[in-house]
Amino acid sequence: MKLLKNLVLVDDSHPLNLHKVDILIEKDTIIDIKEEIDLKNIEIIKYNHEYVSPGWIDIHTHIYEGVTDISVDADRIGVNSGVVLLCDAGSSGEATIDDFYNLVKNKKTIVKSWINIASTGLRDRHELKDKSNVNIEKTIDKINEYNDFVVGIKVRASASVMGKDTVTPFEKAKIVKEKTGKPIMVHVGNFPPRLEEVLSNLSKGDILTHCYHGKPGGILDENKKVKVYVKNKRLEEVKFDVGHGQESFSYLVSLLAKQDGFYPDSISSDLHKYNLNGPVYSLANVVNKFLNSGYDLNEVISLVTNKPARLLKLQEFGKIKSGGKAHLTVFKLDNEEKELEDSVGMKINVDSVVKVVDVYVNGERCDVKYEN
Repeated sequence: MKLLKNLVLVDDSHPLNLHKVDILIEKDTIIDIKEEIDLKNIEIIKYNHEYVSPGWIDIHTHIYEGVTDISVDADRIGVNSGVVLLCDAGSSGEATIDDFYNLVKNKKTIVKSWINIASTGLRDRHELKDKSNVNIEKTIDKINEYNDFVVGIKVRASASVMGKDTVTPFEKAKIVKEKTGKPIMVHVGNFPPRLEEVLSNLSKGDILTHCYHGKPGGILDENKKVKVYVKNKRLEEVKFDVGHGQESFSYLVSLLAKQDGFYPDSISSDLHKYNLNGPVYSLANVVNKFLNSGYDLNEVISLVTNKPARLLKLQEFGKIKSGGKAHLTVFKLDNEEKELEDSVGMKINVDSVVKVVDVYVNGERCDVKYEN
């Protein structure tokens, strides 16, 4: 057993939220969480009132390392950067998911996958121009085979990926969703297809990622308000994910959307080889951008813990509770001036930053090696 002492809980589902807590862990399970636990003759790890939250979740990354040209090592952007669970966003399809699963199954970071509707995944970045590169039956078979590993179906909706036919990939993805019950995540960027067309293909539980991109045809109208049909899709329980990425996050768009009462349903990084050294760096870096735009600590942390866990029906994640899995992220909030940057070159001057201290995966303490 190990006892973590003198932490401050950040979990708005727990009655001790924002209170000082001690956490008792045995093997991979949280045995108890109280304001004070006194035990002798066990391993005690003392903290100095750092925050502890459920283990952070990043639902949009690229980690099929060595196969797709954009992917990075899962542990580099996972546990070594403060994140317990990563979802790869379509780097593999039905023809490659066996290989991808075997690559990541023994990582310290817990890995899940959005299976690409294209059979070969992201071996090239024009995966849907050849319509024969989609096999509905084999994709369904692989989802059933890897039911716990696959969280949903990934479709990249842009002309460079789809070519002229922007209808067929959605129709095929919707059949897979109907047969498996898995949601669809859609990448949206430059049109065609237009945002309204993309959203018309999404239904309850599906996720639009890159929701705050600054390209033409985004979520804002000419009056810098969130478009009515975008708000209407939220009423239909379509979800909106940040998906920062190299070219897909405008801080100004996110601020204007917030002013209009439009908040994200999850914060993700879209980390890959070409944004790891800027402007994204880490999920913590993205968290800092939202912490310094008027969201409070509970709101932001819920967007990388319990809300994505609910979106993806990840039963063992998103909460700290007695009897639950010991997946934890420990972090501090430092008063430090720092210049951040979004995907369109806007500089963001902040005066406080989250820094991850420790990560626990199934009760095992993992080294955090990289700052944000």
